Amino acid sequence: MNNVITFFNKKGGTGKTSLAFSIAKDFNYPLLSNDDSVIEEIYPNKAKIMDKVELIEHDVVYDLGGYIDPGIIDIFKGSHAIVVPTTLDINSIKRTINTVMEVHRYCDNILIIINRVKKDKLAKYKQSLQALEGLGKDIIHLRESEIITNSIHSGKTITELYGESGLTKSQYKGVFQDYAKIIKWLKKVDEVDEYGI
Repeated sequence: MNNVITFFNKKGGTGKTSLAFSIAKDFNYPLLSNDDSVIEEIYPNKAKIMDKVELIEHDVVYDLGGYIDPGIIDIFKGSHAIVVPTTLDINSIKRTINTVMEVHRYCDNILIIINRVKKDKLAKYKQSLQALEGLGKDIIHLRESEIITNSIHSGKTITELYGESGLTKSQYKGVFQDYAKIIKWLKKVDEVDEYGI
């Protein structure tokens, strides 16, 4: 059975493309997007920016811009998982809540990734976090780290950058543990769909 993972948020600037690229390359899946970015340069022969998005019949990661294209609903309906990255600023939280409420009717498996988390700032955003938790969807915190930016600039995944040396394993240990939770969640969703468990 095909595994379709869709990254989407109506709010831009949440790290969606960086995460979609890293997941696609780590899973060795094609990466398709309707949004102009560097993905074709950093993931050659596997990434494509499309004029018209449509659901394809094989394992794939979609990185969809924050606007509704014809065909986007079919992609939501065909997705095994929809990943909604966000940051903790109030505008991002508001758009994320709206996004999740719109897409959940097409796909039950929604993961919210709170990107660029600074643990010492979490108390400040307690109300926003409670609003996200009230959606009843799984949430993973991805701590702030330069590895995310380095990934899109270098064309290497978070996993590849983490594994480069003992120094990078030490430097990126915490954020890699967060990222590993995302991979584990996505693999679990695929297994549930494949075996109906």
